[in-house]
Amino acid sequence: MGARGRLGAVAVILGLLAVACAPAAPLQPSGTSPAATAEPLMKLKVGVAVTPAPALPESVLWLARDLGFYQKEGLDVEITEVDATPSVITAMRTGDVDVGDINSEDVIRLDASKDLEMKTINSASGRNFFMLVANSRIGSLAELAGKSFAIARVGSQDDALSSKVLAANGLPADEVNYVAIGTPGVRAQALLGGQVDATTVSLGTWVTIQHQPNVKVLVGVDDYYNSLPLVNKGNAVTTRVLAEKPEALRRFTAALIKTSRYLAENKAAWVDGLRTLRPDIAPSDLDYLWDQFGASWAVNGQLNVSAYQTSTDFLYETGTFGDLPKIGAADWTDTEFVDGVLKDLGVVPNVDDPGRPIA
Repeated sequence: MGARGRLGAVAVILGLLAVACAPAAPLQPSGTSPAATAEPLMKLKVGVAVTPAPALPESVLWLARDLGFYQKEGLDVEITEVDATPSVITAMRTGDVDVGDINSEDVIRLDASKDLEMKTINSASGRNFFMLVANSRIGSLAELAGKSFAIARVGSQDDALSSKVLAANGLPADEVNYVAIGTPGVRAQALLGGQVDATTVSLGTWVTIQHQPNVKVLVGVDDYYNSLPLVNKGNAVTTRVLAEKPEALRRFTAALIKTSRYLAENKAAWVDGLRTLRPDIAPSDLDYLWDQFGASWAVNGQLNVSAYQTSTDFLYETGTFGDLPKIGAADWTDTEFVDGVLKDLGVVPNVDDPGRPIA
């Protein structure tokens, strides 16, 4: 049975959860929502290394706010968008954000070096949907040698992943000229304008330029993922925030899981929500994108420690961390909040396998 079929097979289970998962009514101008009346909303600051919101399952971070799921859990979530992971990490150091939606590679590096100890507590997406695109005159990956390749900035997620994908496909990363330009939209426009020869973008960005005559796909989303089958990003917190805000983090995890379950079965809700967040993407393209996501929604929190361990081993084996001490996935993840939420809600079967019994 395919991924979409598996999700359909659990429709009855999800239907039983509809009341728990249904979005709360938006806050009224007077501030007299049921959640606000019952108790003050807990504040939580979330930093994301992308702007604007991506047209991907990761969008649940924004839509949980827009559809009222955070509010229903008693949270007031402030989302800060920046253009690269290092900026989110800096904000986590200073306490300007509580939760960082950041690369797993960076979490491992920071934990292994003891530079900033943190834990990944959940993830909003089961896989990446990146692709490598280029000017149509580029015939193959090999022809990128000596050419310009746009990245957000040195150390950004797309920089780290792109170099690995190029190497996995036979092109040493140091043979490409990297140019730090900025956000995916800016990089896409630079490609269209002939200012750079290639870049990495998500499927959500690609649909906005796919009909332009001078661009092409060099590595599609499935080949990109298969070249680098990593647990890509997760929501991480420092050990200080973990100790200081456990209840807010539990509520945050519950809101994301409930939002993911709702959107996994409600295409129209996702398309309508993204039309507000991303008016630059045609509704027909959003409709197409939802169909591509299949079983990638974080309906069980996307925190399979075995899969995280596979990613950890791969990164160490490929020399990503140099001489840093080796740590395991259990050292940089914390399943407490996901497990607690799943114990209350139940586990959606056959997709987003937690990889462990939920008692």
